[in-house]
Amino acid sequence: MAYLCWPYAALFNLYTGLETADKESVRGKIDWPPLIEGLKIDINRFIDFQLREKQRGREIQISFSSSALTQQIVKQVATPEGILFIYHHPDDFLLKIKEVFEKTADLKQLSPPEKEKPLKLESPNIPSLRDRIQYLFFTDLSNFRAQFKIRQKPFVIEMQRQGLSWKVNHLSLPLNH
Repeated sequence: MAYLCWPYAALFNLYTGLETADKESVRGKIDWPPLIEGLKIDINRFIDFQLREKQRGREIQISFSSSALTQQIVKQVATPEGILFIYHHPDDFLLKIKEVFEKTADLKQLSPPEKEKPLKLESPNIPSLRDRIQYLFFTDLSNFRAQFKIRQKPFVIEMQRQGLSWKVNHLSLPLNH
């Protein structure tokens, strides 16, 4: 029974770190190398989509390597500050990614500092939770998946058991919403 509750406790600890904007807590709850690789794939796909949208209906060819821009964006986003910005401001994050792509915003705007704040625990709002949580369970004995919405934007977090702890190893961003 304890094994079944373990990833839920880890997810709650991540949630409290995100809610309180505790950078050190967030840093310790994430397995950064696989998260960075996943972010590179998501952001590169988004940049390629944006390039195709800009080319649509035009006769011009754009010669552009999205990998350099992807590397720069991931470097800013794959930090505790970047993760906190995504969590607290998903709409602003999407807008800033587009602005960075269009060269109207600075990359540092993807990971602005967030002030720490106290955790405000409230009784669970069961109907609200049902609307926000889409999936929350094991995918196998060492992996756990959470699909949910933050401000109507869909997110997916995958956690993997590593020794005696669970760490986030994948985060799908709502880049095409």
